[in-house]
Amino acid sequence: MNMRALLPSTAVCLISLLLGACHTLVRESVPGDWIEIPAGSALRLHQPVQIPPGRTRAFFTAGRASGASQDATCALEVRRLDPAAIQTVAPARFAITRVQDYVALVSKADRPPDEDRHVRFQLASHGDSGGAPMIRFGYHFWLDERQDPNVMRLTCLGRHDEPASTRPPTLVEIQAVLGDQATLERAGAAAVPEPTRAAPAGCRTCQPAPS
Repeated sequence: MNMRALLPSTAVCLISLLLGACHTLVRESVPGDWIEIPAGSALRLHQPVQIPPGRTRAFFTAGRASGASQDATCALEVRRLDPAAIQTVAPARFAITRVQDYVALVSKADRPPDEDRHVRFQLASHGDSGGAPMIRFGYHFWLDERQDPNVMRLTCLGRHDEPASTRPPTLVEIQAVLGDQATLERAGAAAVPEPTRAAPAGCRTCQPAPS
């Protein structure tokens, strides 16, 4: 591996180590405080989520807000890969067991037309050209498997950009993406403020995306 290929990988490894060494906090809004997601918090699904054959996750696209939050994405992930049948996650309340910082190294992000609004991205290879790596900061919200052993976690990511220009999504932005389909409930706190949403376009359903 040459030095140009090594530098981006090294930078992301250092970021990952720093994130793993810190206690995970999530920002409420911009501007806003960094807060902990306490025990007793949960993800509440209000509508069924369908995972298509050969996939292990589905992206939420029911809600969108104006501004930077349009760059945030959230996906519900399951443990089982079924190559032949649709998997359906029924509406329920899933306790959040822990929150984990996450960083994704991304080389390309393709935004499809409005009627198919989920975001596809591919991981950058070690042979990428030199320069600053393009990444997405975010969180894994791990869910209690006692409600449904197949449901693993909710993953939410922020804008795809260089490390100095991006950040993880806030709670307000996460709720904007979840829309009417789900609510992130923080124990002991009031409901997350509703952001200003753009007019809905197309079907308000949870659209699957490739794993």
